[in-house]
Amino acid sequence: MDLLNNWLAFVTSHPLLSAGAFVLGVLALAVVRPLLHRTRVRAHLDASLTLISVGFVFGALSALGGGSAGGVVFLDAYAVFVAAVAIGIVRTVLVLFVDFYMRERKGAAISTIFRDVASVITYFIIILLVLRYTLDINVTSLITTSAVLTAIVGLALQDVLGGVISGLVIEMESPFGRSDWIRVGAFEGQVVETGWRTTKIRTRVNEVITLPNTYLSREPVVNYSRPDPRYGDTLHFDAAYEATPDEVKRTVMAVLTEERAVLTDPAPEVRTLRFKDFAIEYAVRYWLDQFGELDRIRDRLTTSLWYALRRANVRIPFPARESYLVREQPVAKLDRGDAVATLAAVPLFAAVGADNLTTLATHARRLIFGRGERIVREGDPGDSFYVIEHGSVAVVIGGRDGIPERTIAELHTGNFFGEMSLLAGEARSATVVAQEDVAVLEVGRACFQKILIADPAVLEPISQIAARRLDEQREHRNSRQAMPAFDNDPAAQRLLERIKSFFRL
Repeated sequence: MDLLNNWLAFVTSHPLLSAGAFVLGVLALAVVRPLLHRTRVRAHLDASLTLISVGFVFGALSALGGGSAGGVVFLDAYAVFVAAVAIGIVRTVLVLFVDFYMRERKGAAISTIFRDVASVITYFIIILLVLRYTLDINVTSLITTSAVLTAIVGLALQDVLGGVISGLVIEMESPFGRSDWIRVGAFEGQVVETGWRTTKIRTRVNEVITLPNTYLSREPVVNYSRPDPRYGDTLHFDAAYEATPDEVKRTVMAVLTEERAVLTDPAPEVRTLRFKDFAIEYAVRYWLDQFGELDRIRDRLTTSLWYALRRANVRIPFPARESYLVREQPVAKLDRGDAVATLAAVPLFAAVGADNLTTLATHARRLIFGRGERIVREGDPGDSFYVIEHGSVAVVIGGRDGIPERTIAELHTGNFFGEMSLLAGEARSATVVAQEDVAVLEVGRACFQKILIADPAVLEPISQIAARRLDEQREHRNSRQAMPAFDNDPAAQRLLERIKSFFRL
């Protein structure tokens, strides 16, 4: 304390020098201030500078009143000077070290409550020291006297104090942190801020709910972000009795595999729950680590599940309260005339006769895909060919082994893809993604093989058309695998031999 008193005596006896030092300090902080990115940190620094400025004003008053050193005015001004400057310096250090350096630069998660508690305790100690050594007040008796007043105030403000204590307990136990997704009672949202008395969470519809800390201390808190961000979600749906459980499970698992947000560890699963009056109930359990995206992931999965079940001719029944006599339409009923016209417009089948086109149309399948679904995936095996009846698709390469996805083409109504898988059994050379509701005709190997056996003459024109198409594709994309160059007749001849080998002709 002798050192502090000597410093204070020097400041009050050399007002000009002290003022100069103060100005230099203000200039230094003014240089640092633009580096503070957060408005709240700047506000704290401005408050500290204001407090120090007020302290120096009172310091000047005490210096000017030096002749009446024993006067009350001098003592009061001197005490205010000491307290204001000391508290201002402490605030400045806290702002620069804790708020600026630790939080902004280092990204340390320092609790606001603990910072405030440390500040209040420091300020309280400074005030006690000023009262004791500057105003010569007996601090012990003051504390004893104030204890009774504190008890009275505590009884009157027990709810407020309960919230403050609950906030301190929450900070010490740290059941959740900022940006964590939590559920407390009937409330669910992302933690925005934890204060002395309340905690704020933001819901999925951007509502900010303020919860008293006393409420959080009473209710169970579920944290979806810590310690393990993986969350298991369950979807329930019904399927008709006509579809076997294994068929339904295979269809659903294919949908789960396509959704990137679904984790592979733990692996998703589909369970048969129970037999109901009109359907079999299934439960889909999958895991994700993006709880904030739960609604969007559910939407994508439910939408894709509907399309997948429809393509697999799995009916989703519904309970009926009244009986109606209706003629049920097949889920994927194919109009033979429309299918023949669609296939006849495909250049690959230009040499195929009308009877053969009718055969293809009879055995073709109409499949429906929703926006974002993958019709085929690059690298997967395949032996079928697709013609777009309506809608549009994107042809994408990459997306595996660290190679970024790249869209190389868009196909629309009347376009086709997958001819090399049909003709030569090659793996899919690109991923095809539906950009809207898309209906395609799928022509499989078994049906096409019957036509080739019945009419081998169509092989040569088909191979020539396919070779020209492959040569055109090679000019529009850079495949990760080397694509053979096709040059008119030699290329068509090589492709013809591959087709014969694939179909064992």
